[in-house]
This record gives sequence, C-alpha cells and structure tokens, in this order.
Amino acid sequence: MPTLRQRVVSSVVRRYPFYSGCGKVANHPWVSTLAGASKEEVWARVPGGQVLAPLDDLMGRAAYYAGEHDRKITWICRKLICRGDTVLDIGANIGMNTVHMASLVGSGGVVHAFEPNPRLVGLLRRAIDRNSLPQVKLHEFGLGSTESTLELRVPGSNTGEGSFVRNRDTENCLSVKVRVRPLDDVAMEQDIRRVSLLKIDVEGFEASVLSGALQFLERVRPAAILFEVIERISGRVSDDPVFRILLDFGYAFQSIPRSMVAMRLPPFDPVRQPPAVSNDFLAIAPGAERLRTALHGGHFSVRD
Repeated sequence: MPTLRQRVVSSVVRRYPFYSGCGKVANHPWVSTLAGASKEEVWARVPGGQVLAPLDDLMGRAAYYAGEHDRKITWICRKLICRGDTVLDIGANIGMNTVHMASLVGSGGVVHAFEPNPRLVGLLRRAIDRNSLPQVKLHEFGLGSTESTLELRVPGSNTGEGSFVRNRDTENCLSVKVRVRPLDDVAMEQDIRRVSLLKIDVEGFEASVLSGALQFLERVRPAAILFEVIERISGRVSDDPVFRILLDFGYAFQSIPRSMVAMRLPPFDPVRQPPAVSNDFLAIAPGAERLRTALHGGHFSVRD
C-alpha cells in the first residue's frame, strides 16, 4: 500500500496541467526525494481504470504519480476511438493505454494488446482482471517480420525501453528470449477486419513490425497508426523504412509536437520536409480524411 507521503505527492503531481511532460515530472528526482524510494507494486488510477504500477520503474512511477505517461496520446485516443471499435496496442507495457482503449471501445469492441516481456505480461493480466475487461485480448509475444525467437533487453529501471535492437551496451539489463510473430498471421487468426487505431511503441523495432504486416496493411488498412521515431533520420525522411512502408500504402502524416495548453497536429510531408523536431507521428489512411475533423473538434469512427 502506498505511504501517506506517496499519496500526497501523487495528489500534487496529478495537478500538472500540461499535455507534454507529465511522465518526466513524475520521474523527477524531487518526486523520489519527497515521496521516498520504493520497490512496491501499487494500484494506480489511470484513464479508464487502474494498472499495477512498480514504483521502481519509470512507467510505473508515471502511472502512480501522474496518472499517465503522455497526455498527448491519451487525447488522441479519446478523439479517434469509438465504442465498438477494434484497436491494437503494440507494446502495451503495464497497460496504461490498453486500459484506456478498453474503456473507449466498451464491451462491444476489442483491444488487441501485444506485450512480450513476461514481467509486464503478469502486471497487464492483473490489470485486465481487476478492471473486468473481457474486450482485451492479451497476446504474450512480440511482433516482427517473421516467426522467430529474439532477445529482449530491458533496462532495470525503465521497462518502457525494452528493445530487440537497443541496449546492447546498457548495463543492468534484463535479457530474456521471447517469441515474435508477424502481424499478418495474427490478424488472420483473430479475423481482424477493421481497425480504427493502431498504436505501436516498440523502441526501434517499428519497421520490422510493419514488414510483417504488409498483407494486414493492404487488407485492413487501419484508419490511423500512431508511432514514434527515436533514431535520428539522416537524409530524406521518406527513405526511413517506417515512413517508406506507410507511404507505399498511401498514408498521410501529422506530427505530434510537444504541446502545453492546446493540442496541435500539423501536417508532415516526409518527402519534402526535413526531419521533424517531434518523435511522434500519426499516419492517416487514404479515405479517412474525416479523421482530421475528429482531431479538430469532431469525432471519427472507422465504421462511418
């Protein structure tokens, strides 16, 4: 159970008013100083329900002290997800986005949550049970270009940076062998036909995930794909494999820059524009132009 100090600090940090930065504030050294260090796992209230938050982990501290890791993503989910929708959370971690998405799709929708880290799978499963979310289908493996077993390296204090391609020189990493499957196979098995939002956060493995989803992209064409690009892009942005794949399927892009009191998602042209300051992007499928209306005050459904 959280201590009184931790509860007080959480109540203060949760008043942080801006879209960007709440996760960083929750992990600021002064928060640990005031609240006290802890390795306990505690239930944290987040949009849509509760998650089990490890207080010795960056994502867990964000969940408990701030209530979320990135309010920009929460805002986009609220705008684009309707009741009855099907959505994909690739890289679900402890479930902050999964739980929120499940509340938005309701009992008539489906959230496919993908998480290969065994520790996080355990935490995520407990969150699904605690919030009574039968609409969440938990897939205990990663996604990639082919069926394989890969080494997942997870920094000790930040499960959110667990990666198949990074952390080779990072000390104090947990290394675990996990199963990886192509989304093409999973989508066919699960009979996924329409997707309103696909969120992908896999720490540099995005291109491999999309390479294993070419049939899925052609057949289903998710209305919106939310992704990040952390590595510095040299040369033309359109040559980056993530952008190149999505451009081949006709997607248009909006960047998601840091935002304070108002959200803004300016158009981004990877063919003509230099690398953007933002690391986060939203790809919009051809024929889903009404999505732009949703992001500027309306609401969008893939079923429209």
